[in-house]
Amino acid sequence: MRNTVSTTPNRRHFLKTTGFALAGATCLPELLAAEGAPRPRVVIQDVAIGRGVAIKASDGTTGTFAGSPSQDLKALEKHLPQIRQLLIDRDPLDTTLCGELLWEAVYPGKARLYAEGRDPLTGESIANKPRHARHTATGQIFMAFSTVDIALWDLRAKLGRQPAYRVIGQADRKRLAVYWRPGEADKGLDDARHRAREAYDRGYRHQKWYFTKSAKDGEVGLKENIELARVLREELPEALLMFDNHSIRSYDDVDYSVRLCRAVTQYKPFWIEEPVCPEHVDGYARIKGETGVTIAGGEHWYTRWPVKAFLDRKCVDYVQSDPIWCGGISEWLAVCNLVRQYPGVKMVPHITSPWLVAPHCVASQAEALCPLLEFNYEGGRTILEDHMSKSPDGQMLMAMPDEPGVS
Repeated sequence: MRNTVSTTPNRRHFLKTTGFALAGATCLPELLAAEGAPRPRVVIQDVAIGRGVAIKASDGTTGTFAGSPSQDLKALEKHLPQIRQLLIDRDPLDTTLCGELLWEAVYPGKARLYAEGRDPLTGESIANKPRHARHTATGQIFMAFSTVDIALWDLRAKLGRQPAYRVIGQADRKRLAVYWRPGEADKGLDDARHRAREAYDRGYRHQKWYFTKSAKDGEVGLKENIELARVLREELPEALLMFDNHSIRSYDDVDYSVRLCRAVTQYKPFWIEEPVCPEHVDGYARIKGETGVTIAGGEHWYTRWPVKAFLDRKCVDYVQSDPIWCGGISEWLAVCNLVRQYPGVKMVPHITSPWLVAPHCVASQAEALCPLLEFNYEGGRTILEDHMSKSPDGQMLMAMPDEPGVS
């Protein structure tokens, strides 16, 4: 039997000390009622962690989210009693129930260390240093908190019988412009040219290709990257071409990235993504200052706390925080609120499996803030391609699903 001892005083103290205002807590019942979805009076009844997270309401509705293969659910599971204490018997439509509420209870004040260029859980200095793997051990823990937060949003949307994007924000965008991401030019430049042309003619005007050579590949590798940009621009003079430093993001060779970015500016890239490793704010600033290239970055930033340093240095133009990786939909919205304070900067979230969270996030916000959705053609094709269709002017768009929840 579940422990029924009241935890309200503890919750109240926690919310007060971490900056959540109980009196002004944002709730969704008015929004859902306004959209014609009568709201039953329910509370959270249970929280379970298995392969993902399931949050059950007292009326039987369950919000679920499996999350990313990279997350550390085992680290989260040991805190399940504390998570239950914070969520059970609470109104699921209260948006102060979020990933931040949970990690601040477990690791109070730690996430903010990202803003100082330090790892929140080890205290290690990480600013301007390369990673040894795509994700850090600490980052994988924050990803796991994302799973709880997204399950809460799934529950809210199901309770309101709405697709999640209509509950997350008010933009209610039915169709989204997408950029096509085919991955590497791993079958040669002629094949890349052919694939790029074929996709463009289908309506994929925005395309993102990978640079796969880094400083360790020397001059030959540098020329291969530049030649990819040249060939694609020659084939598609009107396309909006992005380039992702896919194999460079683990390195801190700023000199190499400056040379590469400077060399490809003549091919008018829409953006260069992650020009150097994720925490290298000095590198981003130098690359931006010396080349003037448009820079996208942020898919490997966890929580909102690392973002401000890059915005203050004016060295990122498109922030790519991933709701599945950054701490959840709530934390992604917090990053949006931060980005709004920097004129000209936009949000285009990275997309990852299970593919449908980023579309709901983009569709919830105004196009002026979130102009594009990433279409991962390598991994997300099976889930997303059936939603794609051409606009009257020939541009490929994604139609948002109507099913309740994050689906």
